[in-house]
Amino acid sequence: MKIALAASSGILLGVAMVSLCIGPVIHHGITIGWGIPHGAIFNLRLARILAAAIVGASLSLSGVFLQNLLRNPLADPYVLGLSGGASLGVVIWIFIIAAISHFTGLPHWLSVLLSAGHTLPSFLGAGAAVTTCFWLGRRRGSGFIDPVRLILAGVIISTIAGALMLLINSFLPTYDQNRVYFYLFGYISEITPIWLLLLGTLVLLIAWGLGLVNSRRLDISSLSDIEAASLGVSMHHMRMLNFAVSSALTATAVTIAGPIGFVGLICPHISRRLIGPDHRRLLMIAPILGAALLIAADLITRISAMELNHPIPVGVMTALIGGPLFLYLMRDKIGWR
Repeated sequence: MKIALAASSGILLGVAMVSLCIGPVIHHGITIGWGIPHGAIFNLRLARILAAAIVGASLSLSGVFLQNLLRNPLADPYVLGLSGGASLGVVIWIFIIAAISHFTGLPHWLSVLLSAGHTLPSFLGAGAAVTTCFWLGRRRGSGFIDPVRLILAGVIISTIAGALMLLINSFLPTYDQNRVYFYLFGYISEITPIWLLLLGTLVLLIAWGLGLVNSRRLDISSLSDIEAASLGVSMHHMRMLNFAVSSALTATAVTIAGPIGFVGLICPHISRRLIGPDHRRLLMIAPILGAALLIAADLITRISAMELNHPIPVGVMTALIGGPLFLYLMRDKIGWR
Protein backbone atom coordinates (compact mmCIF):
# COMPACT_ATOMS: atom_id res chain seq x y z
CA MET A 1 0.00 0.00 0.00
CA LYS A 2 2.77 2.45 0.94
CA ILE A 3 4.64 1.71 -2.28
CA ALA A 4 1.50 2.19 -4.41
CA LEU A 5 0.63 5.43 -2.59
CA ALA A 6 4.15 6.80 -2.99
CA ALA A 7 4.30 5.80 -6.66
CA SER A 8 0.91 7.30 -7.52
CA SER A 9 1.71 10.50 -5.61
CA GLY A 10 5.05 10.73 -7.43
CA ILE A 11 3.29 10.33 -10.78
CA LEU A 12 0.79 13.06 -9.89
CA LEU A 13 3.52 15.45 -8.73
CA GLY A 14 5.64 14.75 -11.82
CA VAL A 15 2.77 15.27 -14.26
CA ALA A 16 1.74 18.47 -12.46
CA MET A 17 5.28 19.88 -12.60
CA VAL A 18 5.62 19.09 -16.30
CA SER A 19 2.25 20.71 -16.99
CA LEU A 20 3.28 23.78 -14.98
CA CYS A 21 6.56 24.19 -16.86
CA ILE A 22 5.41 23.65 -20.46
CA GLY A 23 3.94 26.54 -22.40
CA PRO A 24 4.01 28.43 -25.69
CA VAL A 25 7.01 30.44 -26.89
CA ILE A 26 6.74 32.89 -29.81
CA HIS A 27 9.67 32.05 -32.06
CA HIS A 28 9.11 31.50 -35.78
CA GLY A 29 5.50 30.80 -34.87
CA ILE A 30 4.25 29.21 -31.66
CA THR A 31 6.55 26.52 -30.28
CA ILE A 32 6.82 24.64 -27.01
CA GLY A 33 8.94 26.18 -24.30
CA TRP A 34 10.13 24.80 -20.96
CA GLY A 35 10.56 26.59 -17.65
CA ILE A 36 8.76 27.60 -14.49
CA PRO A 37 6.65 30.68 -15.34
CA HIS A 38 6.23 33.78 -13.22
CA GLY A 39 3.43 36.15 -12.31
CA ALA A 40 0.12 35.88 -14.12
CA ILE A 41 1.23 32.98 -16.34
CA PHE A 42 2.09 30.92 -13.26
CA ASN A 43 -1.34 31.64 -11.75
CA LEU A 44 -3.17 30.72 -14.96
CA ARG A 45 -1.33 27.41 -15.37
CA LEU A 46 -1.71 26.57 -11.69
CA ALA A 47 -5.47 27.24 -11.84
CA ARG A 48 -5.76 24.94 -14.85
CA ILE A 49 -3.79 22.19 -13.11
CA LEU A 50 -5.95 22.51 -9.98
CA ALA A 51 -9.14 22.36 -12.02
CA ALA A 52 -7.95 19.22 -13.82
CA ALA A 53 -6.85 17.61 -10.54
CA ILE A 54 -10.16 18.33 -8.80
CA VAL A 55 -12.24 17.05 -11.72
CA GLY A 56 -10.10 13.94 -12.26
CA ALA A 57 -10.08 13.03 -8.56
CA SER A 58 -13.84 13.66 -8.25
CA LEU A 59 -14.71 11.49 -11.25
CA SER A 60 -12.42 8.68 -10.08
CA LEU A 61 -13.78 8.78 -6.53
CA SER A 62 -17.31 8.86 -7.90
CA GLY A 63 -16.48 5.76 -9.91
CA VAL A 64 -15.42 3.91 -6.75
CA PHE A 65 -18.71 4.72 -5.00
CA LEU A 66 -20.84 4.01 -8.05
CA GLN A 67 -19.19 0.67 -8.80
CA ASN A 68 -19.85 -0.35 -5.20
CA LEU A 69 -23.46 0.84 -5.45
CA LEU A 70 -24.13 -1.16 -8.62
CA ARG A 71 -21.75 -4.03 -7.75
CA ASN A 72 -20.27 -3.65 -11.18
CA PRO A 73 -16.58 -2.77 -11.75
CA LEU A 74 -17.49 -1.53 -15.25
CA ALA A 75 -19.94 1.12 -14.05
CA ASP A 76 -19.19 4.74 -14.99
CA PRO A 77 -20.23 7.91 -13.10
CA TYR A 78 -22.31 9.00 -16.07
CA VAL A 79 -24.48 5.89 -15.98
CA LEU A 80 -26.95 7.74 -13.73
CA GLY A 81 -27.67 10.34 -16.41
CA LEU A 82 -25.87 13.09 -14.50
CA SER A 83 -23.78 14.13 -17.47
CA GLY A 84 -26.83 14.30 -19.71
CA GLY A 85 -28.82 16.31 -17.19
CA ALA A 86 -26.05 18.82 -16.51
CA SER A 87 -25.29 19.22 -20.22
CA LEU A 88 -28.97 19.71 -21.01
CA GLY A 89 -29.15 22.46 -18.39
CA VAL A 90 -26.25 24.30 -20.06
CA VAL A 91 -27.75 23.88 -23.56
CA ILE A 92 -31.11 25.27 -22.34
CA TRP A 93 -29.25 28.18 -20.74
CA ILE A 94 -27.44 28.98 -24.01
CA PHE A 95 -30.75 28.77 -25.89
CA ILE A 96 -32.44 31.20 -23.47
CA ILE A 97 -29.56 33.68 -23.79
CA ALA A 98 -29.65 33.45 -27.60
CA ALA A 99 -33.43 33.96 -27.65
CA ILE A 100 -33.31 36.99 -25.34
CA SER A 101 -30.44 38.54 -27.31
CA HIS A 102 -32.28 38.00 -30.60
CA PHE A 103 -35.60 39.52 -29.59
CA THR A 104 -34.67 42.26 -27.12
CA GLY A 105 -30.93 42.76 -27.24
CA LEU A 106 -28.71 42.89 -24.16
CA PRO A 107 -26.05 45.27 -22.89
CA HIS A 108 -22.58 43.91 -23.60
CA TRP A 109 -21.66 43.45 -19.93
CA LEU A 110 -24.90 41.55 -19.21
CA SER A 111 -24.45 39.37 -22.28
CA VAL A 112 -20.93 38.43 -21.17
CA LEU A 113 -22.17 37.67 -17.64
CA LEU A 114 -25.00 35.46 -18.86
CA SER A 115 -22.77 33.71 -21.36
CA ALA A 116 -20.30 32.74 -18.62
CA GLY A 117 -22.91 31.83 -16.03
CA HIS A 118 -23.55 28.18 -16.88
CA THR A 119 -22.69 26.96 -13.37
CA LEU A 120 -26.19 27.25 -11.90
CA PRO A 121 -28.04 25.65 -14.85
CA SER A 122 -25.49 22.83 -14.87
CA PHE A 123 -26.14 22.12 -11.20
CA LEU A 124 -29.89 22.37 -11.71
CA GLY A 125 -29.77 19.97 -14.67
CA ALA A 126 -27.66 17.48 -12.74
CA GLY A 127 -29.95 17.80 -9.72
CA ALA A 128 -33.04 17.17 -11.85
CA ALA A 129 -31.39 14.11 -13.40
CA VAL A 130 -30.39 12.74 -9.98
CA THR A 131 -33.86 13.29 -8.54
CA THR A 132 -35.56 11.62 -11.51
CA CYS A 133 -33.11 8.71 -11.48
CA PHE A 134 -33.63 8.20 -7.74
CA TRP A 135 -37.42 8.29 -8.12
CA LEU A 136 -37.39 5.79 -10.99
CA GLY A 137 -34.79 3.56 -9.33
CA ARG A 138 -36.75 2.85 -6.16
CA ARG A 139 -38.58 -0.38 -5.55
CA ARG A 140 -42.31 -0.03 -5.21
CA GLY A 141 -43.58 -0.23 -1.68
CA SER A 142 -40.23 -0.47 0.13
CA GLY A 143 -38.66 2.65 -1.37
CA PHE A 144 -35.26 0.89 -1.45
CA ILE A 145 -32.89 1.58 -4.35
CA ASP A 146 -32.73 -1.23 -6.89
CA PRO A 147 -29.36 -1.23 -8.76
CA VAL A 148 -30.89 -2.67 -11.95
CA ARG A 149 -33.73 -0.13 -12.00
CA LEU A 150 -31.17 2.61 -11.29
CA ILE A 151 -29.07 1.67 -14.34
CA LEU A 152 -32.13 1.51 -16.59
CA ALA A 153 -33.34 4.88 -15.31
CA GLY A 154 -29.92 6.42 -15.96
CA VAL A 155 -29.84 5.09 -19.52
CA ILE A 156 -33.34 6.45 -20.19
CA ILE A 157 -32.48 9.88 -18.76
CA SER A 158 -29.25 10.07 -20.81
CA THR A 159 -31.08 9.13 -24.00
CA ILE A 160 -33.86 11.69 -23.49
CA ALA A 161 -31.38 14.42 -22.50
CA GLY A 162 -29.26 13.70 -25.59
CA ALA A 163 -32.27 13.92 -27.88
CA LEU A 164 -33.41 17.19 -26.30
CA MET A 165 -29.92 18.68 -26.66
CA LEU A 166 -29.85 17.84 -30.37
CA LEU A 167 -33.32 19.32 -30.80
CA ILE A 168 -32.51 22.57 -29.00
CA ASN A 169 -29.11 22.87 -30.69
CA SER A 170 -30.75 22.67 -34.11
CA PHE A 171 -32.56 25.96 -33.39
CA LEU A 172 -29.42 27.84 -32.32
CA PRO A 173 -27.33 30.09 -34.57
CA THR A 174 -23.93 28.82 -35.70
CA TYR A 175 -21.95 30.67 -33.02
CA ASP A 176 -24.02 29.23 -30.19
CA GLN A 177 -23.94 25.76 -31.75
CA ASN A 178 -20.14 25.92 -31.60
CA ARG A 179 -20.35 26.87 -27.92
CA VAL A 180 -22.52 23.82 -27.27
CA TYR A 181 -20.11 21.52 -29.10
CA PHE A 182 -17.18 23.00 -27.14
CA TYR A 183 -18.93 22.31 -23.84
CA LEU A 184 -20.04 18.79 -24.75
CA PHE A 185 -16.51 17.77 -25.73
CA GLY A 186 -15.27 18.61 -22.23
CA TYR A 187 -12.72 21.28 -21.38
CA ILE A 188 -10.33 22.47 -18.68
CA SER A 189 -10.12 26.24 -18.31
CA GLU A 190 -7.49 28.39 -16.62
CA ILE A 191 -10.18 31.00 -15.87
CA THR A 192 -12.36 28.69 -13.76
CA PRO A 193 -13.75 30.85 -10.92
CA ILE A 194 -11.89 30.40 -7.66
CA TRP A 195 -15.14 29.86 -5.75
CA LEU A 196 -15.99 26.96 -8.06
CA LEU A 197 -12.57 25.38 -7.43
CA LEU A 198 -13.12 25.80 -3.68
CA LEU A 199 -16.57 24.23 -3.96
CA GLY A 200 -15.15 21.29 -5.90
CA THR A 201 -12.40 20.85 -3.31
CA LEU A 202 -14.92 20.94 -0.45
CA VAL A 203 -17.20 18.34 -2.08
CA LEU A 204 -14.19 16.15 -2.84
CA LEU A 205 -12.86 16.29 0.74
CA ILE A 206 -16.28 15.58 2.28
CA ALA A 207 -16.87 12.63 -0.06
CA TRP A 208 -13.37 11.29 0.59
CA GLY A 209 -13.85 11.57 4.35
CA LEU A 210 -17.23 9.81 4.24
CA GLY A 211 -15.69 7.04 2.16
CA LEU A 212 -12.79 6.49 4.56
CA VAL A 213 -15.09 6.47 7.58
CA ASN A 214 -17.36 3.90 5.89
CA SER A 215 -14.64 1.90 4.12
CA ARG A 216 -15.37 -1.29 6.06
CA ARG A 217 -19.10 -0.99 5.26
CA LEU A 218 -18.22 -0.44 1.62
CA ASP A 219 -16.25 -3.71 1.65
CA ILE A 220 -19.17 -5.56 3.22
CA SER A 221 -21.73 -4.02 0.86
CA SER A 222 -19.87 -5.64 -2.04
CA LEU A 223 -21.36 -8.92 -0.78
CA SER A 224 -24.97 -9.99 -1.30
CA ASP A 225 -27.75 -8.19 0.57
CA ILE A 226 -28.31 -11.17 2.87
CA GLU A 227 -24.61 -11.50 3.74
CA ALA A 228 -24.29 -7.75 4.33
CA ALA A 229 -27.36 -7.73 6.59
CA SER A 230 -25.98 -10.66 8.59
CA LEU A 231 -22.83 -8.57 9.24
CA GLY A 232 -24.87 -5.62 10.45
CA VAL A 233 -24.72 -3.37 7.37
CA SER A 234 -27.92 -1.76 6.08
CA MET A 235 -27.75 -1.95 2.28
CA HIS A 236 -30.48 0.67 1.98
CA HIS A 237 -28.42 3.22 3.90
CA MET A 238 -25.21 2.32 2.05
CA ARG A 239 -26.89 2.66 -1.34
CA MET A 240 -28.32 6.02 -0.32
CA LEU A 241 -24.85 7.15 0.75
CA ASN A 242 -23.17 5.90 -2.43
CA PHE A 243 -25.87 7.42 -4.62
CA ALA A 244 -25.71 10.83 -2.94
CA VAL A 245 -21.91 11.03 -2.84
CA SER A 246 -21.31 9.84 -6.41
CA SER A 247 -24.01 12.21 -7.66
CA ALA A 248 -22.52 15.24 -5.87
CA LEU A 249 -19.01 14.45 -7.11
CA THR A 250 -20.08 13.96 -10.72
CA ALA A 251 -22.31 17.05 -10.74
CA THR A 252 -19.45 19.20 -9.47
CA ALA A 253 -17.01 17.76 -12.01
CA VAL A 254 -19.42 18.30 -14.91
CA THR A 255 -20.05 21.86 -13.78
CA ILE A 256 -16.32 22.67 -13.74
CA ALA A 257 -15.23 20.89 -16.92
CA GLY A 258 -18.22 19.61 -18.85
CA PRO A 259 -18.81 15.91 -19.57
CA ILE A 260 -15.49 14.02 -19.48
CA GLY A 261 -15.66 10.26 -19.82
CA PHE A 262 -13.55 7.21 -18.95
CA VAL A 263 -11.71 8.75 -15.96
CA GLY A 264 -14.23 7.37 -13.46
CA LEU A 265 -14.13 3.99 -15.19
CA ILE A 266 -10.41 3.50 -15.81
CA CYS A 267 -8.80 4.77 -12.60
CA PRO A 268 -10.76 2.65 -10.08
CA HIS A 269 -10.19 -0.36 -12.34
CA ILE A 270 -6.42 0.23 -12.49
CA SER A 271 -6.35 0.75 -8.73
CA ARG A 272 -8.02 -2.61 -8.13
CA ARG A 273 -5.43 -4.27 -10.35
CA LEU A 274 -2.64 -2.68 -8.32
CA ILE A 275 -3.83 -2.92 -4.71
CA GLY A 276 -6.88 -5.20 -4.67
CA PRO A 277 -10.55 -4.53 -3.81
CA ASP A 278 -10.08 -3.10 -0.30
CA HIS A 279 -11.99 0.19 -0.31
CA ARG A 280 -9.75 2.03 2.14
CA ARG A 281 -6.88 1.53 -0.28
CA LEU A 282 -9.02 2.28 -3.32
CA LEU A 283 -10.17 5.55 -1.82
CA MET A 284 -6.54 6.58 -1.35
CA ILE A 285 -5.11 5.56 -4.74
CA ALA A 286 -7.96 6.03 -7.26
CA PRO A 287 -8.43 9.83 -6.80
CA ILE A 288 -4.67 10.40 -7.15
CA LEU A 289 -4.57 8.41 -10.40
CA GLY A 290 -7.67 10.24 -11.64
CA ALA A 291 -6.07 13.62 -11.00
CA ALA A 292 -2.83 12.55 -12.72
CA LEU A 293 -4.67 11.14 -15.75
CA LEU A 294 -6.71 14.28 -16.38
CA ILE A 295 -3.73 16.61 -15.87
CA ALA A 296 -1.79 14.51 -18.41
CA ALA A 297 -4.69 14.55 -20.87
CA ASP A 298 -5.00 18.32 -20.52
CA LEU A 299 -1.25 18.69 -21.05
CA ILE A 300 -1.52 16.80 -24.34
CA THR A 301 -4.43 19.07 -25.25
CA ARG A 302 -2.32 22.19 -24.66
CA ILE A 303 0.60 20.76 -26.63
CA SER A 304 -1.70 19.93 -29.54
CA ALA A 305 -2.98 23.51 -29.49
CA MET A 306 0.60 24.80 -29.82
CA GLU A 307 1.87 22.31 -32.39
CA LEU A 308 -1.23 21.76 -34.50
CA ASN A 309 -2.80 25.17 -33.95
CA HIS A 310 -5.98 23.26 -33.13
CA PRO A 311 -6.55 21.92 -29.59
CA ILE A 312 -7.86 18.40 -29.16
CA PRO A 313 -10.73 18.59 -26.59
CA VAL A 314 -9.74 17.02 -23.30
CA GLY A 315 -12.87 14.84 -23.31
CA VAL A 316 -11.78 13.40 -26.66
CA MET A 317 -8.26 12.89 -25.30
CA THR A 318 -9.49 10.94 -22.24
CA ALA A 319 -11.54 8.72 -24.55
CA LEU A 320 -8.54 8.13 -26.82
CA ILE A 321 -6.39 7.24 -23.80
CA GLY A 322 -8.99 5.43 -21.74
CA GLY A 323 -10.70 3.39 -24.46
CA PRO A 324 -7.68 1.35 -25.65
CA LEU A 325 -6.33 1.12 -22.11
CA PHE A 326 -9.62 -0.27 -20.86
CA LEU A 327 -9.77 -2.80 -23.69
CA TYR A 328 -6.27 -3.93 -22.75
CA LEU A 329 -7.20 -4.30 -19.08
CA MET A 330 -10.31 -6.27 -20.05
CA ARG A 331 -8.61 -8.46 -22.67
CA ASP A 332 -9.16 -11.67 -20.69
CA LYS A 333 -12.89 -11.08 -20.27
CA ILE A 334 -13.47 -10.23 -23.91
CA GLY A 335 -11.50 -13.19 -25.23
CA TRP A 336 -8.13 -11.61 -26.08
CA ARG A 337 -4.87 -13.35 -25.17
